[in-house]
Amino acid sequence: MNLRDLVAVVPDGALLTFSGFQLNRAPMAMVHELVRQGRHGLRVVGPPNPLPLDLLAAAGALAGADFGFLGFQFEDGFVVAPHVRRLIEVGAIEWRERDVYEIVQGLRAAALGLPYLPAPGPETSDYPRANGSRLVAGPDGGAPVIAALPVRPDFALVHAQEVDRAGNLALSDLFGEEIQTAASVRVLATAERLVDRIDRPTIHGDRVERFAVVPGGAFPTSCHAHYPYSAAHLRVYLRAADARRADEYLGRFVRDCADHAAFLRAAGGPGEWMPAPSAAPAARPEIDPTRVDRIVVNIARAITEGDTVVTGVASALPMLAVALARATRVERLTYINCVGAINPVIDRAWPTSVDVRLLDGCEARLSLPDLFDRARRSPFDMMVFGAAQVDREGRANVTCIGDYARPRVKLPGPAGSASMRPYVRRAVLVVPRHTPRTLVPRVDFATSVVSPMNQETLVVTDIAVLHLVDGRLRLRSIHAGIPFERVREQTGFPVEWDGAITSDPTDEERRVLALLDPGGIRHGMA
Repeated sequence: MNLRDLVAVVPDGALLTFSGFQLNRAPMAMVHELVRQGRHGLRVVGPPNPLPLDLLAAAGALAGADFGFLGFQFEDGFVVAPHVRRLIEVGAIEWRERDVYEIVQGLRAAALGLPYLPAPGPETSDYPRANGSRLVAGPDGGAPVIAALPVRPDFALVHAQEVDRAGNLALSDLFGEEIQTAASVRVLATAERLVDRIDRPTIHGDRVERFAVVPGGAFPTSCHAHYPYSAAHLRVYLRAADARRADEYLGRFVRDCADHAAFLRAAGGPGEWMPAPSAAPAARPEIDPTRVDRIVVNIARAITEGDTVVTGVASALPMLAVALARATRVERLTYINCVGAINPVIDRAWPTSVDVRLLDGCEARLSLPDLFDRARRSPFDMMVFGAAQVDREGRANVTCIGDYARPRVKLPGPAGSASMRPYVRRAVLVVPRHTPRTLVPRVDFATSVVSPMNQETLVVTDIAVLHLVDGRLRLRSIHAGIPFERVREQTGFPVEWDGAITSDPTDEERRVLALLDPGGIRHGMA
C-alpha cells in the first residue's frame, strides 16, 4: 500500500520500536509520515536509534522514551540527540535509561511469552536503584541480577532492503530486528524494492501486517548496499536544532513535503553507495598535535597478541587504535565492531565506528543480541569504553551530570557498557581531556563499575595512563614532557606516581597513523 495508508493504523499513544542501529536503516519515511499525520503521545523503546527518536521529540510527538543511548558520531564529531536531551533536562518527557542488553532481554521475554529474563551485568551500577529494577537470583542461585520484564511494543516499524509480495523481508545488515518483530504486536514495513520471491527471508511475511515500497526510506540514515548516511543533511538538521528552529526544519522537510519522494528532492538525497566514506576535510590543527596521537597509541599498546578486542558506539579512535596495533605490533588479533563486523577491513581512519559499510569485506558477522550473548559465554580479552567522568575507584559515568531524575546535563547513556564491562578481562576507559571535572572524587552516576572479571582496568587520558591497584586508581605513567604537578592539579583525587614516563609515539607508529589518516581527521574526534 502507499506510505500514508501504511502509517494510518498507528494511533496516538502507541508504543513503537524502530529497525536499524545508530545512523543505519532507521525507518525514517514512516517517522516523517507520523509527523505529517499529526500523531502525538507516542512512546519509543529499543536499541540505540537516536535520529528517529529525536525527530519525534522535535515535532512534539514524543511522550516517552525507554532507551540505552542517545548519541551518534559522524564527520563533525559526537552529538547527543538535541531535542530529546532538552526535553529530559527541563523535565518535559517521561523517560527511562538502561543498558541496551536489558532492553534486548525484555524484548526477548515478550517474544517468548516469559515473565522475565535475567539481564546480568548492570546490577552493580546505579541503574537498578535509579529505575527501581526487580532483582532475581543469578545463575545457580548466585548474586542477584536484574530481571528484564517483558517489553511488547504495539508496532515494530522496519525498513528493509527487499520485500516480496508475501511480505517477506530481506535485511542484509541484521541488528536486533528478529527479536523486535517477534516481540511486537504488529509489524509495519517499508523496503527499497519489491522482488518476486525471497527464498530465505530475514523476517518472515507472517509477522508483517502491511508494507510499502519506499525507495530511500531510511534516508538520511544509511541503507546497506543502497546508500550511506548523509553527513550533509545531518548538518542541516543539527544547525536547525542548535538555532532552536525545529519548526522551520519540520516545515521545509516534513510537513510541506507531500510524501517521502518530495522529502528526498528537498534534501538532495540519497547518495550513491560507496565501499568506504569519502575523505573528510583535514581537522583544524591543534596547539598540541600529539595529544590525540598519544591517546590512540596508548590504546593500541594495551592490545596484546591473540586478543579478542571489542569496540562500541562512538569509538572511532579505538577503531583506529586497533588498526594501528595490527600494523605495528600484533600479528594475531580478533576485532569485533559493534555493527556486527568481525575483523572488518580498516585501512584508513573512519569518522565513526558505527558505519554499516564495515560489514563489507569483514570475515564474519553477528547481530547486536549475539554480541551480548557471546560475552556471557566467553569473556572478551579487551573492550574500550568512553567516559565523561571516572572516579578513584574506577567507576565510569556516561549517564548524567547532576541528579539522574532531573539532570543538569544529560549525557548519551550506557549503550552496552554497564552490561559488557563485567565480561571483559581488560577494561580500557578513555578520557580525552584530563581535568578535575573528568577525573573526579566520585562520579555523579555510576554507569559502569569494576567487576571481579576485570583483571586489569586502565584509564587513558591525553596526559597520563592510570591503572587500578588494590581498588584505587594510581598513575601508571605520565606522558613525556608533562610535569607531575600539572597532572596532580588536573586530577580530582590524590594520585600516586612512581616516576614512570609514557614514551612518545615511535617513528613507526607516527608513520602508520599518517598512512591511515593523512588528512588528520582523528584530531577532531576527541
